[in-house]
Amino acid sequence: MNVIEVTNMNRSFENGKEVAHVLKDINLTVEEGEFVSIMGPSGGGKSTLLYLLGGLDMPTSGTVKVNNTDLKTLDDKGLCKMRNEDVGFVFQFYNLVPNLNVEDNICLPLMIAGKSKSAYKDKLDECLRVIGMEDKRKLTPRELSGGQQQRVAIARALVFDPKIIFLDEPIGNLDTKTGTRIMELFRDINQKYHKTIVQVTHSESAAQYGTKLVRLVDGQIQSVEPIAQIVG
Repeated sequence: MNVIEVTNMNRSFENGKEVAHVLKDINLTVEEGEFVSIMGPSGGGKSTLLYLLGGLDMPTSGTVKVNNTDLKTLDDKGLCKMRNEDVGFVFQFYNLVPNLNVEDNICLPLMIAGKSKSAYKDKLDECLRVIGMEDKRKLTPRELSGGQQQRVAIARALVFDPKIIFLDEPIGNLDTKTGTRIMELFRDINQKYHKTIVQVTHSESAAQYGTKLVRLVDGQIQSVEPIAQIVG
C-alpha cells in the first residue's frame, strides 16, 4: 500500500520578478514499510521535497497525498494534527528544549496536542527503551552528547506512534561512529517497528541503510532504484 503519492508536483518561489523552479514534475510513491533515501547535490531541492511530503510546505501545482489524503484539502488545524500525530520529524539540529529533561522533551508533542503525559506512560517507557536511554530520563540536553540528543529527538518523533518518519540530514552534526549507531537505530525502527522512513542525506553510507534510493538533480528525479540491504 502506498502511504505517500506525489503526482506531477512542482514547487517554485518568487523573488521580485525572478521565479526559481525548485522542483519540477515530481512523481513519486512510497510504500508502507519502505526506507527511502533521497540524495543529490546541495541546492537540488531535497529538503524542499521532504517538507512538502511532510506537510510543512505546499506545492505550487500537483498533489501530495499522505495516507490517501491530499494535503491541499486540509486546513491549518488538520495539517497541524497530521504533522503532530500521523508523521514524525527528525532534523539535523536536535531542537530540544534546554530546560526540559529527556522525558519531557520526548513528551512535547503530547503537551502541544493537549494530551495527558500520564496517559502515555507506557509509550514513553517504550520510546526510552527503543533509544536505549531509560537511565537518562531525568537529564537535560546539556548533560547529553550529540548522539544522545539525537536519540531523544528520535523518541520524540515516535511518541505518537506515527506511520511515517521524515529525516532531514539526521546525522549531519555527528561524528562517523555516532552517525553509524544512529543509522543502525533507524534501520531497526524501520524493520522491527515497521515504520516507513523517508530521509534526505548527503551521505552515501547513510543512504545505504534504506531500501530505495531516489536521486534528485536540479529539482528533478533522475533515478529511483532499490538498495541491497546491509546485513548486521
